[in-house]
Amino acid sequence: MTTIIIEDEKPAARMLQRKLEKLNIPVQVMLHSVREAIEWFQQNSHPDLIFLDIQLSDGLSFEIFEKVSIQSPIIFTTAYDEYALRAFKLNSIDYLLKPIDEDDLEVAVEKYRKTISPKPAIDMQMIRQLFTSSQAPEYKKRFSVKVGDHIKIIPIEEVELFYSEFKGTFITHL
Repeated sequence: MTTIIIEDEKPAARMLQRKLEKLNIPVQVMLHSVREAIEWFQQNSHPDLIFLDIQLSDGLSFEIFEKVSIQSPIIFTTAYDEYALRAFKLNSIDYLLKPIDEDDLEVAVEKYRKTISPKPAIDMQMIRQLFTSSQAPEYKKRFSVKVGDHIKIIPIEEVELFYSEFKGTFITHL
C-alpha cells in the first residue's frame, strides 16, 4: 500500500506519520506545498491513499486538483471545518480535524480499507473452527468388496494396501 502525506507543518506531518505507522501503514513520501505536490503527481504514479491538509503554505490544496487529475482516495487532515463540503466533492474518504485523534484516524483507515477490499465470500471464522474442532474425524471401519457373485466385508485392520490395475481397483488384505 502506497501512502503519502501532504502537510506544510513538518512536525504535524511527522506526528501523523508516527500514528500511521502504529496502524501498520508506511508513508512513502511527505510533501509540503501545493507546488511540490503538483510536481510530484506529474512525475510519479499516484498512491493508494493520500492524507491531505487543506491550507498549505502556498495556497489551498484544492489547487492541486485543478492542475492534476487525482483518482486516489483522500483522507483530509485539517484544522478548518469550513472546507468539508468542498472536500467531499473530491475522492474523500474522511475529514479529520486537527489535532488528529488516533481512534478517529483508525476509523478513517478502516473505512478506506472497506472501500478497497470487499468482505471475502469465505467465512474465515468457520474455517478456523473446522481446523480447531476437538472432534476427531470419522473414518471408514470396513470395506464392502465384490468377490465373484458375493459381497465380502473386510475390516480396515485387515487391509494391507489398495492398488489400481487394468482399470480396476484391488485390495490386498490379511
